[in-house]
Formats: sequence, structure tokens, C-alpha cells
Amino acid sequence: MTTPWTRAAEDEPLDGLRAALAEADCGYEPEGGYEARCWILHTVHDGPARLRWDEVLGRAGRRLADWPGTLSYLVFEGVEGVDELEGPDPAELDRACLARLVEHLVRSGPQGPDTPCGAAQAVVATPSGGQQAMWRGRLGDALAHHDATPEFRFPATWWAADGRWLVLTDWDLSATEVFGDATLIAGLLADPELDAVRHPSIAESLGA
Repeated sequence: MTTPWTRAAEDEPLDGLRAALAEADCGYEPEGGYEARCWILHTVHDGPARLRWDEVLGRAGRRLADWPGTLSYLVFEGVEGVDELEGPDPAELDRACLARLVEHLVRSGPQGPDTPCGAAQAVVATPSGGQQAMWRGRLGDALAHHDATPEFRFPATWWAADGRWLVLTDWDLSATEVFGDATLIAGLLADPELDAVRHPSIAESLGA
């Protein structure tokens, strides 16, 4: 039995992240504290076929490894036929990739699906005058929360309460950044069901 995450109280410290989350307009990217990180690229489809980003860029003789910027739609500018493809979605990992990511996260910690999590919507998704949406729940209920969310966008930032990992899908990007230990990140990079890559962080890409 799974249940969606529940709203966090307004005075909930959210594992010490509340202030940082409130200041990160598009989602919170930590500056350190994790052993490793990688990006999961949001899915691109050509009809029923799923394409890796390098397959799409290869049509123009390009590689993602040569792209210095952030991972948005701008990566594909100038690639012939890209307008006929489906995706990548901005600001949200598709359900299949989310499920796969959750499987990796479940295996990465001693509490498995019972790992306590926090989550927060991006500040830019908050209606004018409204309260930034933040939640608490079990890792094993992440998909239930996804399925029960009436509005577009899974929470931009979510994390393990013990600080073991953190996931960011920046509002402006088409890829999801995962922070954690080396074993978790190596598993994501090796998973054939995910298009996971190493790429500069948002701060590094923007020269911050």
C-alpha cells in the first residue's frame, strides 16, 4: 500500500534545507557534501523508439560531451528534424525514468523504500502570494506522489532525510541531477534503461 507524500508544516526545518530551498528559484543545487553526481537526461522519442541525446546530436555531427552549457533545449539547436521528435520534457523526469531512479535510490540505503524523504517544488512554480509547496514521505511512495499530483511537475528538489542523496530537476532544464555516493552514481551511469552522463553542474556551466 503506497500513499502520496504529505505537506510539510510551515515551521518544518526540512533537514536544514528550508532556507536554501526558499532562495533557489528553480530548484536547489548543493555546492558540495556529496561524493559524486551525474545527470539523467530526459527522454527523447522518435515515434516508439527511445533515442539517447548523443544519437540525436549525431545527426549534426555533434556530441553532448562537447556542449559546455546547461542541459536544456538549447543543446539541440540547429539539429535537423529535432522539431519532429517528442521530448525531452522540461523540468520533469518521465515516469519510467523516475521509477528506475527510485529503484537505485532504494538499493542505496539501509532503509530501502522506507527511507524518509523531503521534497520541495521550485519557487517559480509557487502562485503569487502562495506558500512554497513542500512535502514529507517515504521513498517508496515517490511514484504514488507523482501519480497523485494534479498539476504538472514532480517536486523540483527531493532528498533523503539522512543526507545520503539529493535529486534536482531544475525548472529551466531538461535533465535531472543526482547527488550521492560513488556506488549510487556508478549504478545510474551503467544502467542501460537510463541516459545518464557526467556533465558540469549548473554552477560550473554558468561560471558561478
